[in-house]
Amino acid sequence: MHEANLRIITRLKRFLTLASLYKEFVQKFRVSERDFVRTRKLPFEKIVLFITKLNKKSLSIELENFFGEIGNGMQCSVSALSQQRVKLKPDFFRYWNQLLQKCFYLYYGKAVKRWKGYRIVAADGSSVYLNNTPVLNEYFGGQSNQFTSFVQAKTFYHYDVLNEIILLAEIKPYRCGEMNMAFKATREIAEDTVTIYDRNFSNYKIVALHLWQKNKERKFLIRAKETQKKIKAFIQSGAHSSIVAMQPTPGAIAGLKKSGFEITKDTLIRVRLVRVELPNSVEVLITNLWEEEGHLTEEFKDLYFMRWGVETNISLQKNILQLESFSGQTVCSVLQDFHATIVMCNLHSILIKEAQQTVENTLSKQKHPMKINHNKAIGRLKANLIHLFTSNDPQSILQNLHDYFIRNVLPVRKGRSFPRDRKNAQSKSKHKTFSNFKPAY
Repeated sequence: MHEANLRIITRLKRFLTLASLYKEFVQKFRVSERDFVRTRKLPFEKIVLFITKLNKKSLSIELENFFGEIGNGMQCSVSALSQQRVKLKPDFFRYWNQLLQKCFYLYYGKAVKRWKGYRIVAADGSSVYLNNTPVLNEYFGGQSNQFTSFVQAKTFYHYDVLNEIILLAEIKPYRCGEMNMAFKATREIAEDTVTIYDRNFSNYKIVALHLWQKNKERKFLIRAKETQKKIKAFIQSGAHSSIVAMQPTPGAIAGLKKSGFEITKDTLIRVRLVRVELPNSVEVLITNLWEEEGHLTEEFKDLYFMRWGVETNISLQKNILQLESFSGQTVCSVLQDFHATIVMCNLHSILIKEAQQTVENTLSKQKHPMKINHNKAIGRLKANLIHLFTSNDPQSILQNLHDYFIRNVLPVRKGRSFPRDRKNAQSKSKHKTFSNFKPAY
């Protein structure tokens, strides 16, 4: 794994260098042909690293620390930073993350975790709260009541839960809705994937878009809504597994027409219903993982539970990486920070894998299984990020990070559960950022 991590960092550094030095690459990621052509204190490569570090303190303090780390004795103002970052398209971080993913699956090879040969991908969306400024409100929109209004964006993810890698991440205006984002994202699903959805996505169209892929259907697992007639009948039957035909609603017919599919009310699709018994309730799952393919009924409870990984990752983004504490008040800065957060999240997940394997091998006799402390690991990664991408010896930095990770572990106490604490809309995450304040410590 150490060698794989070194090769991944090398590829990311090479891509950053190409993007900053060669015209055909720079052209793709700059807003104007006049951008990044003169020598500045924050050229292309440095502005990328500064944003990737996820600056949550006062920007003047962060800039002092940044130039101290790169060690050239320069300084620049917050105004200069603002003028430089608008020249960089947020798409750079999206492409960088795609390269990071591809390198992981390529270089980790047989170490990549799968379930029966499939990658298990959880799909889910979330709301992100933004500062209530005219610019952000006009672009992202949000919600309002008789007292106030909230500026919000909608995010949507495809998350490889076994390997803890974000495969797809989108941030859109609130009016787009996570359902529409989920429909569009079905085009990105690879053949070797089982995609898991919660019951908010239980509808004919999402099933059809998985089954009607051009070359091969995509496997899915969706928690059904218990209010649907066929689901009620299945629960009352007491059956553990059954094959049924789904009939489109008028909304599904209209929605699929927009996606290029002409169907009628008689266009039925065949799916499997699976019963999952819980201590106080019954859940029903909709899937195209057939019993004749070797997918037994008793496997689905644990399979669906894997979906919880995407919820945990969204929590990590909001509460540890402080996603909603954006470093700027423009649409560009919000998009840059969001996609840079995804890069940092995936980079952290990959770099701790070797340390986690070391912990499992050396602390196997502990009372509880042990895991790397993600909070401290991310803090140390952020502190070493600039050196990792500018040093001529990234191998020693990776080794130092590994040694730090294995010294900071937490016990995993299995079987614990806690009631969900329903918070009000303004306090779903721990960090609230005000437009005129960021800490200087």
